[in-house]
Amino acid sequence: MIPKRIALVGPVASGKSTLAAAIAAHTGLPHLDLDELFWGPRWTPVGPELFHTRVRDALASDIWIADGNYGGEVGETLLARAELVIWLDLPLRVCLPRLIRRSLRRAGTRQELFAGNRETFSHLLARDSILWWGPAHHRRHCRRWAEHLHPDQADGQPVVHLNRPHAITGRLRSLGLLAPKEA
Repeated sequence: MIPKRIALVGPVASGKSTLAAAIAAHTGLPHLDLDELFWGPRWTPVGPELFHTRVRDALASDIWIADGNYGGEVGETLLARAELVIWLDLPLRVCLPRLIRRSLRRAGTRQELFAGNRETFSHLLARDSILWWGPAHHRRHCRRWAEHLHPDQADGQPVVHLNRPHAITGRLRSLGLLAPKEA
């Protein structure tokens, strides 16, 4: 049986949103990207109170797959409501090339992201760029999830710990969360 509330967590550019969208397409679960609830226009975060309210309201639903990399109250709410946690625990050597390719593609295509925001080449060179922020915080995020999702800390909550990129699809197919491989 497929869980009705799935949290997908991990560091920047680990593949959370892509994988969540694929699981949503296969299972019919609505996909919640927590970044959509966090960002306002011109890359301005919404206030903490509004963000927490948005997250609580979205996760109050009985069915969803939510992806994000938020700690604090938001992370606690996400984990508390989830029936299953998928933890993408990938090393920086995997995430960094993905982040660079993704950011360059988004800037080149002017892809609209959250609240009308777009990555631009000039923004990617700024000191607050995701290209700086993601790698600078990678280790901290990995430690946070390791602390929260360690078998001794997860309070019996089912956690699928995925730390090898080539094994992710097969493991999730075996759980019925992704479509079987085409023959």
